[in-house]
Amino acid sequence: MPNSGRMFEVVQLLRASRQPMTAEALATRLEVTKRTIYRDIAALQAAGIPIDGEAGIGYVMRRGYDLPPLMFTPEELDAIAVGLALVGRTGDKSLTMAGANASAKIAEVIAPEACMSGDDPWLFASAWHAIPDPVIDTRILRRAIRQERKLRMSYRDGTGKATDRTILPLALSYYIDGVILAGYCELRQDFRHFRHDRIVSCELTDDCFSSVATKLRQQWRLLPDLFAGPQIP
Repeated sequence: MPNSGRMFEVVQLLRASRQPMTAEALATRLEVTKRTIYRDIAALQAAGIPIDGEAGIGYVMRRGYDLPPLMFTPEELDAIAVGLALVGRTGDKSLTMAGANASAKIAEVIAPEACMSGDDPWLFASAWHAIPDPVIDTRILRRAIRQERKLRMSYRDGTGKATDRTILPLALSYYIDGVILAGYCELRQDFRHFRHDRIVSCELTDDCFSSVATKLRQQWRLLPDLFAGPQIP
């Protein structure tokens, strides 16, 4: 994460926290070292951001440092609250944590009577799902799609047969009983769908496919019965 983006996240985490956050806790959330957090805090304080605290004790954001208010209708806030609550059904721990962080950020700047604010929310969604636990960290799949980089992976099909593939990842589809990665498979020279729990290992490559990503995604969306439950190899 670039320095500016990471320091923005530091500010957001401190604003959303109701108690001091240590450098270790911040480092864990942002996947960096404590030394990096110390540097970021010092840079933010030098820039006039009202952060109090010190190493070994924790850091807090003084009240009053607010972003411009978010303008949502009550119905829009209800939709956001339910949508973020439903993230728990993906079975993706990092995505669920990101949803909780987003909820906290929104709650900080909306009216007190809104359903997402305070410690007493009143809209909920069951987190129940039947999605198998993956072997890999699914964040790498989302990163590959976002950055439009080819993904090299080892995949085991329903019969247990393993193949090594390089794919151009296009989308993730979340079903109540599984998560499906859609992509263009260089081995098969066609679109394929892969269950995330059958991906044995994967790694990002340095090969980008940004020049053809939009066209491929448009072609993929034209597949018949796309969201009726694709056939998974």
